[in-house]
Formats: sequence, C-alpha cells, structure tokens
Amino acid sequence: MKSLAASVKRISDTIEQGTILSNINVRLIQSLLDTEEWTDSQKYRAKTVLNTFFDYAIDQQLITENPSRKARLPKKTNKLEKQQAAKNKYLEPDEYSRLLKELYRKDITLRYALACEFMLLNGCRIGELAGLTVSDYHKETRSLDIHTSFNRYIPENEGTKTVASYRTTYLTNREMEIIDQILELKELSETTNPDWYHSDKIFTTNTGKPIHSTILSASLQRANTRLETPIDKHLSPHIFRHTTISILAENNVPLKTIMDRVGHADSEVTTSIYTHVTRNMKDQAVNVLDNIITNNLAPSLPLG
Repeated sequence: MKSLAASVKRISDTIEQGTILSNINVRLIQSLLDTEEWTDSQKYRAKTVLNTFFDYAIDQQLITENPSRKARLPKKTNKLEKQQAAKNKYLEPDEYSRLLKELYRKDITLRYALACEFMLLNGCRIGELAGLTVSDYHKETRSLDIHTSFNRYIPENEGTKTVASYRTTYLTNREMEIIDQILELKELSETTNPDWYHSDKIFTTNTGKPIHSTILSASLQRANTRLETPIDKHLSPHIFRHTTISILAENNVPLKTIMDRVGHADSEVTTSIYTHVTRNMKDQAVNVLDNIITNNLAPSLPLG
C-alpha cells in the first residue's frame, strides 16, 4: 500500500490537480515515463496506477480512450549499465565551456545560451525554467520561486502549468545577471517586434513563446556539430541539471543539500551521479597518496 500511495503522490506532484482529464494525452504520459528521475520500478508502478485510473474513467464515460495504455515503458537498465552511463549524464568543465561559448557566439542562439547557463547554475528542469514568470523573481532578496512546470502539450488556457517541486532557490550573482539580461531583451522585443508573443514568462524562444525541450535540444545539437571536437554525449537541456549535481558533488556539497537545490527528494539519477563523482574523488585521493609515497617515502623505506 505504501508503494501505491507513493506512486499516486508522485503522479499528483507532476500533473496539477484540476487539469482537465481530456487534456492528459499520450505524449504527456510518455514524457512522465521517459523521465530520468524515476526508477524503473517507480515508472512501472506509475503506469499501473494510470492504466487503472483511466480504465475507470472510461467505465464512467468521462473519456473514450485510455492514453496510458498507448504509452510505453522504457527499456529496463541494469545496475552496471546505470553506473557506466552516469558519466555520460553530465558535462565536464571543458565540455560545457565549449558548448556555451558556441551558443553565445551567434545572436540567434543568445537566449538559448542564457537559458542553458542558467540551468547549469540553478539545477532547474527545462519545464520549470519555461514556467518561470516575472513575479517569481525577487531581486531584492536574491531569490526565485520555482513552483510550476510548463508543458506545451496542455493548452495554456486549460492548465499549462504542472506542479513539479515547490521550492525557493537563492541566486548567484551570475544567475541574477542572466535574468536581468533576459528581461532587457524581452522589453526590447516587446517594443520593437510587432509579432512578439506577449506573456509574463521570463525565458522564451526568439518569438516570445515559452521555451521548451525540443527547440532547445535541437539548438544544442546543432551547436555541438559546429565544435572542432563535438561532445560524444546525448545533449538535451536535462544534461545541465545533471552537471549542476556533478559540480556541487565535486565541491563537497552534501547530497541532501544538492537534492534540496535541484528540487528532488528521491532521485536515483541524482544519487548515481553523486556516487560516481565522489567515487572518482576518492580514487584521486588514493592516487595522490600513492604518488607521495612513491616519490618521497618509498626510496627510504627498508626493503624488508
């Protein structure tokens, strides 16, 4: 019963209560099952709950089709595969540096460069980034309220925002600079572009519409092909969130604090990245000690 209750809560934390039933479609449910932040067993239980829920809705003649039964569970991965894949889930410093420089190099990708750098520093999800509004930004207290997640598959006038993780994050100087620059660009576009899509969103596309994963992923992948040495990793907006985790882990920030920062109380991916990075740090410590012994102490030790 506990696992069932946890599944229901996990789903309700993702899809806002009050969302019109007919707006929950296959694409939305598939996006839930494809998330990298749920374990295989969590996805399986969630799909079971959704199947049962929508079957009941059909019985009650509330809907005519069950969108959950058309969604597919991703292929299961074993523990070794997950450990081996951990390193490919985040960018090394030289990788994110080269990628961001390429995005900043072109005016047409300036907004996307700012969005990616912000996610790198903040650790927010792409949906959370897209859901941010001007009223969420509190410059005087250096804080940002993250309490909604934009999903473009649900019409805006019928509940575009879905609850993800309610939290307030405190901003670095650079994060504030990015938001201020984005708002300046927004104000300029509103006054000079008659076709600009007006909204209260902070991060948008070049037309003013809310930014989303598909367009940002495409921009990242095109930028990667222009690099002298392309990055051999799957590039999507989520990789910046994972990179935040790796950066904080490398700087000895406790796992609980990292989870609070990125807004997840129970994430297998967060834990696997943290474990991978800290294990590498432990290996480096052993190597340092080995080198000290070999270069300084070993020659003077008795042979036995």
